Amino acid sequence: MRVNEIYLDNSATTRPHPEVAKEMMRYLTEEYGNPSSLYDRGIVVERAIKDVRGRIACAIHCKPEEIYFTSGGTEGNNTIIKGIVENQRVENIRIIATQIEHPSVLEVFKFYEDHGMDVVYLSVNHDGFIDMNELEKSINDHTVLVSIMGVNNETGTAQDLAAIGELIKKCNPSCLFHTDYVQGFMKLPVDVKACKIDALTLCGHKICGPKGIGAIYIRKGVRIKPLIIGGGQENNLRSGTENVPGIMGLGKAVEVQQACGSGQLEKMRAIRSEMINCLKKNIEDMRVNGPENGCPYVLSLSFKGVRGEVLLHSLEAQHIYVSTGSACSSHKKEKQYVLKAIGLPEEYKEGTIRVSFSMMTTEEEVLEAAEAIEKAVRQLRKLLRRKR
Repeated sequence: MRVNEIYLDNSATTRPHPEVAKEMMRYLTEEYGNPSSLYDRGIVVERAIKDVRGRIACAIHCKPEEIYFTSGGTEGNNTIIKGIVENQRVENIRIIATQIEHPSVLEVFKFYEDHGMDVVYLSVNHDGFIDMNELEKSINDHTVLVSIMGVNNETGTAQDLAAIGELIKKCNPSCLFHTDYVQGFMKLPVDVKACKIDALTLCGHKICGPKGIGAIYIRKGVRIKPLIIGGGQENNLRSGTENVPGIMGLGKAVEVQQACGSGQLEKMRAIRSEMINCLKKNIEDMRVNGPENGCPYVLSLSFKGVRGEVLLHSLEAQHIYVSTGSACSSHKKEKQYVLKAIGLPEEYKEGTIRVSFSMMTTEEEVLEAAEAIEKAVRQLRKLLRRKR
């Protein structure tokens, strides 16, 4: 029995990098001042937060004053979508999303749909890509917001944000373009200006940073109604004393990711390909969901004749951790809506697991996990045949 674990559920959350934990401890025990205070302790922290704001802005090619800190992806998505919709002064507005958005986007859209708003959900093909023609036909003069996930959290599908942004502005220049980039931030490069993105969501715990911290980009000039009001922090957009240790942890996580350089992306592509090749070589009736050139940090696998949840627990017994899909929908009845949207056949749908990597995943771990998955699938199929 293995003593050390192999953690491959990094799309749910990552283990914080040691440098991140060290930085956070410093701001918990030494630099503990309130950034709103006027004396030196507060000023030191305020400057440190400003530095992190600039680091994030540099990573996505925007201005530091266009970055606002939040508690994470869910708050960020809610702030942007509700903030845009609630700020409208006209009736009969339309908002557009895809069928495979994160629940923190879909549930907000469903809320407005239930209240009579004109809501459009774009379909996707078997790789999870939207149809640009459908998007073009869906945008009209009343469309105020299009929200399209940059990287899907279950399949790793990376939408062409530059082409989408260009199309949205061509069809309706005043329509705002938001992307949930929680799974893409610091993994696949993005330029918000080049992609004509008006608002973007990111968070810390997907990039070896802490939980409970995130940020949103809102293009200067875009009017957003605040979700949280009070003391006026974050330029009146998100009141409340800043989560200083979280912000500093997020900043350090960005710094650590940047230090890896462009070679990190190639390393992850090689790791993902290695796992796919190992499994394809030894397992029949297996499908890889999503495009081959998607985000290499996410890998969705489906095995015919196997229940994904049983496979998950079989691997868990060996201290190998994967998931059956999004952590945010794992306890919901309709937890396979992404697989349904991409048209995955029923015989494969129940046998789906998600394997996801981080910068700390090693090639040795991937090879060992692939061998364990292969053995577990064979054993489970053998048991199923006996029962029949």
